Amino acid sequence: MRYKSIPQKSDATGKKVVSTSILPRVTKRDSDTFVLMVEKTRLDHLAHRFYGNPNYWWILASANNVKGTMYAKLGSQIRIPRDINGIVDEYNRINGLQ
Repeated sequence: MRYKSIPQKSDATGKKVVSTSILPRVTKRDSDTFVLMVEKTRLDHLAHRFYGNPNYWWILASANNVKGTMYAKLGSQIRIPRDINGIVDEYNRINGLQ
């Protein structure tokens, strides 16, 4: 879902690649849930558990400043934003997907 609407471009060899997407800033809210990672867990698994959609892993990555990995660090506290409609809307707006 995240890449479905992202425009494609061609690299130097002519291969189709997706354009870079910009993640919105995810501000803290009173409605956020926090979970402590007691086992190695992937962000897409957490997104499926809390949002019913593993494609929203990027919300968790943005909210927790996770970069370069799909795994939540063992022993870390992960913030789960509960109201994601505004986050998805902002993602679409800043990436020209509306």
